[in-house]
Amino acid sequence: MRAKILQITASSLMLGAFLAPMTALAQNETHHGLGLDTPADGRGNLVRQLPPRGQSSTGSVVQGNGISYHNGPVMHNGVNIYYIWYGDWSKDSTANAILTNYAQFVGGSPYFNINTTYGDTTGNVPNTPSTIRYAGSAFDAGSQGTSLSDSSIWTIVTNAMKTLPADPNGVYFVLTAPYVAETSGFLSQYCGWHNINYFGSTTIKYAFVGNPAASLGSCSIQSTGPNGDAQADAMVSVIAHELEEAATDPELSAWWDASGNEDADKCAWTFGTTYVTANGAQANMMIGSLNYLIQQNWVNASGGYCGLSYVGTPDFSLSVSPGSQTVTPGQTANYTVTTTPLNGWSNSAALSVTGGLPAGASVSVSGNLITITTSSTTPGGSYNFTISGTDGSLTHTTSATLVVSVPAAPTFSISMGPSSQSVKRPGNGSATTTYKATVTATTGYAGTVNLTFGGGTTGVTIAASTASISNGNGSATVTVTVTSSAKKGVSTITVTGKDGTNTKSASATLHIN
Repeated sequence: MRAKILQITASSLMLGAFLAPMTALAQNETHHGLGLDTPADGRGNLVRQLPPRGQSSTGSVVQGNGISYHNGPVMHNGVNIYYIWYGDWSKDSTANAILTNYAQFVGGSPYFNINTTYGDTTGNVPNTPSTIRYAGSAFDAGSQGTSLSDSSIWTIVTNAMKTLPADPNGVYFVLTAPYVAETSGFLSQYCGWHNINYFGSTTIKYAFVGNPAASLGSCSIQSTGPNGDAQADAMVSVIAHELEEAATDPELSAWWDASGNEDADKCAWTFGTTYVTANGAQANMMIGSLNYLIQQNWVNASGGYCGLSYVGTPDFSLSVSPGSQTVTPGQTANYTVTTTPLNGWSNSAALSVTGGLPAGASVSVSGNLITITTSSTTPGGSYNFTISGTDGSLTHTTSATLVVSVPAAPTFSISMGPSSQSVKRPGNGSATTTYKATVTATTGYAGTVNLTFGGGTTGVTIAASTASISNGNGSATVTVTVTSSAKKGVSTITVTGKDGTNTKSASATLHIN
């Protein structure tokens, strides 16, 4: 949704006006449609004004808190934050450090933890420094000029893909330098917005956040920022707003209320409890090493409310690595289970395998290591098993796969060569030719292969240099004798090898001219 501007007068920039209630000034953003530049009151707005579709509480979806789920995904795999710095940033040289610090340290913060109250049927938005992280930046000195359209923002994003990865778990922020215009309504209708589009086959989440130096009062509640750069400090609040909406409604299909407001919209331009920083500015949280004044977000719990932080019930989640291993009967497989703390959980979980293993397999657990030992009689197959972690009343599960590959029993193969020969029938006496019967063993075979020969016709005799091959590896010279009584035509010479269990055969052709 587009983040509408804060409509205030110049006098309201004074510190005394800051503490006035801001609810009436809440931003009622409007989404773009997928890949389209739709006006704020266009199709996207009309779609979003339809009554929310009914949805029961399933999976990770919790409802009944003043905001509704509309079946779409959240970013439950985490969020990689990318900055695209557009324009001449020498006009605001301190902005980079202020904005980058926020992206680097917002992951794991109590503030971003509000977003963990939003989920889809697969999982919730996570919040750790490793799952919500600053992933990189790109610079564009001004390839699209200083008067940008919505489509220009997408072009800037695609140009940045020359150096940044096309990341389906990323949110790409186009941050425009002072006095760069966004002609669809920046500083008159909105302070920022987020959207999606396709880059090849990858769905890309991206956002626009402009530097409000040209009209600071449109997008800032105070004329002095807590970090001494009022316009950059104001941008952080808008970045936070768009980041939490992108995390909880990345494809514009997941969470909003009956009025079309996403989570951040419901608390826009409200700041909760504040404090005074050393330079006299107001702030309400510290992220990393810096103070910020950031708009509240809607907590999807306890009936719903605007907040600056969320601390849920201590809990944990389980994951396992690797997800699948392959062994032969008698071998072992090791799996490492990771318990990820949620909401301050600091206990340990007792691990167990609760089902799905094959016959003859045993389990041992040592710390977070699960060892599965198969026996020589374990049947082959693919087995999905369940790992449980329990801490008091808390139990969570994850799954992994054990593939048991049973090698074929050692055996042998047999061949005859050459595959075809010709012999001229003599007027009297005899003529001969030879073949070679070869026995080849697979690994581990040690039997004796007994050979028998057959085929031929009247007037054709077959003799071999040996009748058996030890250890399954060797060959026999097969001498075929043709006499004057042999019939002209095609005859087949065969060799059969037996070891008491296995029988294998091969053949070759004899042409009598």
